[in-house]
Amino acid sequence: MNHIQVALLILVGSFCSTLQSADRLMDASVFRRPVALEHLSDLHQLVVLNQRSASLSFVDLSTRKVVNEVSLGGKPTDMELVAGGNILAVANESQHFVSLYQIQRGGISPLVDIEVCAYPRHMEFDAEQSLLYVSGMWSRQLAVVHIDQQNPSDSSLVQKVDMEFTPHNIVLLPDGKHMVVGDCFGGKLMLFDTTQAAAGKLRQAGQRVFPGHNVRGLQISADGEMLIVAHQMLNELAHTVRNDVHWGLLMSNDLRWLKVDSVLKGGDDLYTGAHMHPLGEAGNATGDPSRVAVASDGMVVVTLGGVGEIAYGKEDDFSLQRLPVGLRPMDLIIDEANELVYVANMFGDSISIVDLEEQTSDEIKLGLQPELTDRDQGELLFFNAKLSHDGWMSCNSCHTEGHTNGMVNDNFSDKSFGAPKRVFSLLGKAGTEPFAWNGQAESLQQQIQNSLRITMQMDDEPTQQQLKQLAVFVSSLKRPPSIDVARGQVDAEAVARGEKIFLTSGCQDCHAPPTYTVKGLFDVGLTDKEGNRTFNPPSLIGVGQRTHFFHDNSAKTLESVFGEHQHPAGNFGGNDLTPKEIGDLVKFLKSL
Repeated sequence: MNHIQVALLILVGSFCSTLQSADRLMDASVFRRPVALEHLSDLHQLVVLNQRSASLSFVDLSTRKVVNEVSLGGKPTDMELVAGGNILAVANESQHFVSLYQIQRGGISPLVDIEVCAYPRHMEFDAEQSLLYVSGMWSRQLAVVHIDQQNPSDSSLVQKVDMEFTPHNIVLLPDGKHMVVGDCFGGKLMLFDTTQAAAGKLRQAGQRVFPGHNVRGLQISADGEMLIVAHQMLNELAHTVRNDVHWGLLMSNDLRWLKVDSVLKGGDDLYTGAHMHPLGEAGNATGDPSRVAVASDGMVVVTLGGVGEIAYGKEDDFSLQRLPVGLRPMDLIIDEANELVYVANMFGDSISIVDLEEQTSDEIKLGLQPELTDRDQGELLFFNAKLSHDGWMSCNSCHTEGHTNGMVNDNFSDKSFGAPKRVFSLLGKAGTEPFAWNGQAESLQQQIQNSLRITMQMDDEPTQQQLKQLAVFVSSLKRPPSIDVARGQVDAEAVARGEKIFLTSGCQDCHAPPTYTVKGLFDVGLTDKEGNRTFNPPSLIGVGQRTHFFHDNSAKTLESVFGEHQHPAGNFGGNDLTPKEIGDLVKFLKSL
């Protein structure tokens, strides 16, 4: 493509985006739901990625107004400035690719769509190697894309790497040889050797595990010595009683500082030189910390999604200060030249411009908004940590994005303390009553009420309207795709054989299709720490996207459920499946 063709393409793209903006800025039929920000400092603009409306909004920072909105389509999840900042990469979850766009003032023109790993979530650009790293959620993969800076349309996929856990945020380490990828649900970090990534040889260099979950922020400190991790910690030894919730013993929200050198070494050295900033305090907590930004002077800013605030301070500060912004802040950028912080508020449909020195905030609405439906209201409630006592946690804190953080917690829903149970996924669970390990919740609303009052210690009794709205939202959550489908590795013959084994082995007696559960309690050879032996069988929908199994997470793989643990045991006497049959059965279960 020659320079004249590029110029014409940009001109046409600018004209088209201008035509779109006149209608979109007045469109009150859909929420924007911003999830990512980029600062176009040379144009003095912000570009905002809106997930619900599948669009980009352009904000003029001089007038602090939205000047354009451009349609993208699909379900965009993240964006990243690449190739010197003149190219914008946008990840699209519904279309499984990354799109590159040429940026011009207040608009874009399309360049190329690059198929990457399925369900791309977050990206990080390595300018030194001109590589874009993309995390794939349900595929549990990491994609490496080469960005051709001379001819961006020639950019291409270099490699896909399978991972043991679901990847989320990505950060490059200062040595230029490694990067760290955070766990979407649990408390794992994967160290990668990037030295041969351009040649398609990105290599996993070791897993680091710490007590935590919901890793939503990864950044390097200004001096390059510390890896900063924003996350939560669910304590299985604490009880869901007012005292343990009030003092942050059950659920804490933290900014963890790990020495980069210690992360590289791993093992017993992981915590050498480490420390933490607890986020929030008794009486004034900070549910669901998410993105982190770092200024050159060492100032760190973190969004607190569950309470609509940001926290900020430096490494040596005893605690961090806090300021209110909009509802569910999801991303932020520090503008050092103008001493401002820009924050994308997902549920506020807005951008906050914060002056930390003056401790003031100006909120810019991204457009007109429709009326909230019951599902919309339920979504806001699901991510609202203020429903819990002191604001320590939201529903999302345990059921990450409707799925599960994979942890166990000790709540009173089984009428006893001392026997922590695994947190269920909520994806695709509508119509799979009863709920809870003892099957005592006969409806979704009853289980939600139990969670709000017993687990989260909500101060006021939830209203029937709140319960209804939360139930509508949870009921709308779809089952996750299987890993094999997401990776394009379905063995249809093995799945068919596995289904036959499932039926002939009597698995449907406890896990009856199509919900793959039944009412009642069964002894399958498991005993919790309080001596309980009977449990309601959990639904198997989406079971392949879990990483631990049984009420206590004691089974680490689906294969071990039937091999090592001989499920179902107890009154059922175990199974006599061969390794080949177990493999086929697992293939079938992963397809649900």
